[in-house]
Amino acid sequence: MYLSMLNSEKKHLFLNLEIYLSKVDSDFSDAEKLIIDAHCMEMHIDNNNYDVDMTQSEVFDGLKKLTLQERKIVFLELVGTIMADNVYHEGEKRLVKKLAEILGMTDADIDLAFSIIADMKNVYERCADYIK
Repeated sequence: MYLSMLNSEKKHLFLNLEIYLSKVDSDFSDAEKLIIDAHCMEMHIDNNNYDVDMTQSEVFDGLKKLTLQERKIVFLELVGTIMADNVYHEGEKRLVKKLAEILGMTDADIDLAFSIIADMKNVYERCADYIK
């Protein structure tokens, strides 16, 4: 949705984080790959064969340099990736909590992001049902 607003360095940071998050539950689903591919198209970058090229520590350090708007963009888009397979695993929950802490997101921010994504998924499903 808003990833094109990030500069090249931050787009690659996002991609690395998205891949880490997608693989944390040992269930790297096709739905998650589709979301990553769509994000890469939006950002005009390669998916790097779903491989990371930064350590988690480097990614977390990079997140600290984001503006508030960029932090919200990254967090919201990652929630969309997490919910792509309709399963919110414990490993994902732990990483989201750590990510929210690094990004300075409150519990209310977390809840709002998940609510927004749930609403969007519902609208997309309704649209898909309508055009069938």
